[in-house]
Amino acid sequence: MKLPILLLTLALASGLSAQSTRSNRQAAGHASALLKSGRIPDLHAVTADGKNIRLRELCAGKYTVLASGCLTCPEFHKSYPEIEAAKADYAADNVQFYYLYKSLRHPELEGYVDAQNISERLLQLAEARKKLGTSAPWLADTMDDSIRIGLGANSQSVYLISPDGEILYANGRVIREDLRRALTNALGAPQKQTLAADLDLPRIQRPPRLVNEDSKLGVKRPEGLTILKITPATPEKTYYVKLRAEGDDALVNTGTGRLFLGFYPDPIHHACWNNLTKPMRYKLTLPEGMTATPAEASAQPGVGEKDSLPRQFWVDIKSAAKPGPIQLTLDYYGCTPDMCMALTHAYTIELKNENRGSRTYGMNRGGPRATNRSRATAPQAATQGTAPGGPRQITRMDSNNDGTVSYEELLSSARERRGSQVNPDRVKTRFDAMDTNKDGKVTPDEFNNAPRDPNRPQPTQ
Repeated sequence: MKLPILLLTLALASGLSAQSTRSNRQAAGHASALLKSGRIPDLHAVTADGKNIRLRELCAGKYTVLASGCLTCPEFHKSYPEIEAAKADYAADNVQFYYLYKSLRHPELEGYVDAQNISERLLQLAEARKKLGTSAPWLADTMDDSIRIGLGANSQSVYLISPDGEILYANGRVIREDLRRALTNALGAPQKQTLAADLDLPRIQRPPRLVNEDSKLGVKRPEGLTILKITPATPEKTYYVKLRAEGDDALVNTGTGRLFLGFYPDPIHHACWNNLTKPMRYKLTLPEGMTATPAEASAQPGVGEKDSLPRQFWVDIKSAAKPGPIQLTLDYYGCTPDMCMALTHAYTIELKNENRGSRTYGMNRGGPRATNRSRATAPQAATQGTAPGGPRQITRMDSNNDGTVSYEELLSSARERRGSQVNPDRVKTRFDAMDTNKDGKVTPDEFNNAPRDPNRPQPTQ
């Protein structure tokens, strides 16, 4: 009997209710849980041609299928053909289909980094539409992620909304049978049954994992870094190179630890470094009581006249008091097909989780092999009351291969084993208890350190 799996999927959280967990997440800036019923909130979106619209007005009088996605979610790229197939069978005068472009699921995947203004988000939207060959129109979420948060959407959520604005169906992933059942219940059976394989859609290859190793231009990053909140000084302007900042647990929790700085030429602008001039340089301006080593540094020269590889750095931060925000200035020579010039950008870095449902693709991810910490923890699990064997179980449930388990993956795994006996609320409660940093993902370490439910039977030897 695979008791660890049963414990993972069915045990009740100790002392946490789903309602209080949702409230805590919203207070901390997280998206709420997937909104599955009730009227859609009064949210705003942006059309592909830049017009602001109210989601309620868009849905009024028609059945609406809304599917969220972005350029950097392999699971969305794999599942969106089912939206296109449903559109082929159900689209009518009173039925409409839309994609919602949201913040990136995996920043850095294929070089893409989050947009910092709506113009850039619309450029990414256009890139996604072209890359995926979609026929349904696209909307863009607002820059404050109001729809993602208001609907509790992830990178592959799908909703069926009634002409009165009521949510008739919602799922955190696109499942053909479930979506078709919801559409049939609302609209009746279609005259045809189009398969995704019947459509002439591009075959999106799964990107290779990013190289995660020390090099002349980059650094090796360990599992478990937190994506930090950054704010550009002038977000309405075009930053051809974008900053990404991450911190280890010590830095986020105490203000003393390691800070990762990565500088990425933005492919949406076809940007690159000009290697015939001085290399890029960053400088940190620190709050009182904080030191950084190095507080400023230059990158090594790139290869050739120009390149688009990221420049990455480690910075050791020490704080004598509660840490305030860090100011960063970036100076570099950048090029696009239309210009090549010296540029300066400024950012504010806060030692807070960005909380946008994002995770770096191919690194900071755990994976099938246990980390040093999980290897040390697993043999002690039976005596310490933790769930043993985390990495292996996580690998079985990790359908999108990002090294962690989402609530939807956990629920899907439970249903595969126990079918209709599974109580989604109990699974959600257990998931929230294991997700100690409230980022919407359970890592191998969080799994290994999850408390065992005292009401569950102990494993037999």
